Amino acid sequence: MDRFVSGRFYDVMSLRLIAALEDMGVTELIVSRRRHMFLQDESAKSVANKLRGFNVVSYHFGSMTEGTTTPGMGSDIDTLKCDHSVNIMSGWPEWERRRHNLLMVKHVTCSPQHYRLLEAREDLPLPRTQPYDEYCVTDVDGKIYRSNTQSEHLWRQYTVDGNLPHIQAGPSHSWSEMYDFVFAHRCRKLPAECDSWFTRPRPGNWPTAEMLQVARELGCFLIPDGHCFSEHSSVEWRVSPSLIERHLMFSMGIIHIQCYVTLKLLKKDTINPYLNGNGKLTSFHCKTALFYAREQLLPEMWTVDRLFDCIMFCLELLRDWTISGHCPHYIMEEVNLFDGKLSSEQRMRLHTILTIIIDTHLAPLAFVETDSLGVRLLHNVFTVAIWDMTPRRTVYQGITGFLSVHGNVGQMRPVRSILHAAADRSPDELCLYLHSLITELQLQQLNRHRSEQALCRLDAVNRASLSRDLQQHLASTAASICLQHGIQMGRRIWSWSGAAMNTDVASTRLKLASMLYCKGDLQLAAEVLEDVERRYDNTVQAMCGCGRMDPLVTKPRESFTTAVHEENIDVLSKNRVTFCVCFLPQEAFCVPPILHFEMVRAVGDDIQHRHPTEREWMNWAVVDSRPFLHYLQYLTFRGLGLRHRQLQAGRSLVVSILDGLDHDQLFHPETAAHLYAHCLEMENRPDQALQAYLLSQSGMPRNNAANWHIRRLT
Repeated sequence: MDRFVSGRFYDVMSLRLIAALEDMGVTELIVSRRRHMFLQDESAKSVANKLRGFNVVSYHFGSMTEGTTTPGMGSDIDTLKCDHSVNIMSGWPEWERRRHNLLMVKHVTCSPQHYRLLEAREDLPLPRTQPYDEYCVTDVDGKIYRSNTQSEHLWRQYTVDGNLPHIQAGPSHSWSEMYDFVFAHRCRKLPAECDSWFTRPRPGNWPTAEMLQVARELGCFLIPDGHCFSEHSSVEWRVSPSLIERHLMFSMGIIHIQCYVTLKLLKKDTINPYLNGNGKLTSFHCKTALFYAREQLLPEMWTVDRLFDCIMFCLELLRDWTISGHCPHYIMEEVNLFDGKLSSEQRMRLHTILTIIIDTHLAPLAFVETDSLGVRLLHNVFTVAIWDMTPRRTVYQGITGFLSVHGNVGQMRPVRSILHAAADRSPDELCLYLHSLITELQLQQLNRHRSEQALCRLDAVNRASLSRDLQQHLASTAASICLQHGIQMGRRIWSWSGAAMNTDVASTRLKLASMLYCKGDLQLAAEVLEDVERRYDNTVQAMCGCGRMDPLVTKPRESFTTAVHEENIDVLSKNRVTFCVCFLPQEAFCVPPILHFEMVRAVGDDIQHRHPTEREWMNWAVVDSRPFLHYLQYLTFRGLGLRHRQLQAGRSLVVSILDGLDHDQLFHPETAAHLYAHCLEMENRPDQALQAYLLSQSGMPRNNAANWHIRRLT
């Protein structure tokens, strides 16, 4: 093709490709929302870990966090858990007394990216001479090194105990294809392998001097992953500059992100199917090509009408590497990213398909099925209506809804874990414990580097949010103690309860209303319930942090996604969501008596048949907000003698249950059914109530309070 003609063709197709990618959600707004949500999620987990006494900081890496994905890619969520309790030394001067010290050793058998970790004594800066557990490996020279198999063994035990599948891919472990977890340690200093990256000459002005300075402070992790060709892989640890790579990705503009997403779409739908299982090109290979292209191409090249040229440059880099047989790691050039991924024969096959894509000027893009990219390109070329193409607005709202559900549910799970850890305490002890945690949150500081300023700000937000969540349980537990002993509730209880009011739309206010009902302040309880009902409009999304709501598959209400999408960049909008209402056994006197049965729902050996996520809350009373709202209204209006409003509340309870089932908004249907059945009992219709309990039991035979209600009625 003539250079002028091909240049003009590239300009036009670049603009059409950008339009197609924007239709798929690859825009600055969506990328910013993805990054903000996953950074806030990792911060929330780290804050909770610190509060529970675990010196573990969570990090999200990969395409979900970077914003370099689309709905059709099915990207998983990569989480790295860094254990800061271990001191990784680059030299003996970094040794610290009474800590687990490990010295990085570049053994003669180690590849450029790998180290061994020498066990050090806790009392003196000297190597250990005797192993102390099964993960200490004694080498032929008598030195004791740390094995990298501990995290694998712990994961296998966890999945066996929970009767869960164990999925392993390299150093990552999980129970689901959609999640990857890696355990790591953080290096105190950058390894020598990274030094050349900071000083090598660069044709352009990226990365900037400021970015390089930040990269030095971010440092590297050590991953429990030996080299694929090593005979001693079980004692080797791989250097991973994941934080540096994420910092580089966050510096990219939207045109760079669109280039990378296109490379990944070609990899997924064209390149790897051609390889047909004979090795594979990974997203990290594509990211490496993007890094080198970003460094080598002048800023004038990264414009909307030159996207095709930038993609072609990346593909040509990949093709050149298949010829040389060496795909250089961007930060550690001596590392070959083809090792263990592609043999020489497979590289030649990869070279062939890359050549076809380049010589045909990216024609295979027209056949990419993921997110209907090919269809969208044809639509932009011929301007015809194609019915199987999801509209842009629908795509945006779907992404926003997913991010909001995932982020909000993720923030609730640490709260459940903290409360579960205190399950055996008495009410008085629980009050003291929760008060100490709230105080600690005000003083807490995570092990952050100066370069992680955004995460420091999010830590402060999450500390405040977690403090509010704990204060609602502190207020309810303290009130329960007062009600049990007939003591007047003090100002502090109402202060704690008021501080928790903005946690979400309904759950904290419903706990207050329940507290007031049990106290006998029916008129005030009715006013709180009316306020909740006003707030609970059709844009409110019910959510569950108990494990019964899978954020990857739950489709939120369309009205909710529309409202959140149009509001602001923070998809964790608290005025649009409500969580399940949770009462611990220590809060029993603030709960309507019928819910006491939920706290002892196990019969016989039911406890042995609980899912691992259910073990945290199965001894609590947990109910969906909307059914509980109308049940409390029924009780309150009954106590006030407002018969008409009482019956209306009963009808609303039935509607809320049916609507929740129809729209996947009901996560504890058995408990909601029990509330309705109890209303039937109060209406002197025990036969119908029994049928409702039996229906609940048929849907969930074990760990269901319906078993107690049936015995009670029969």
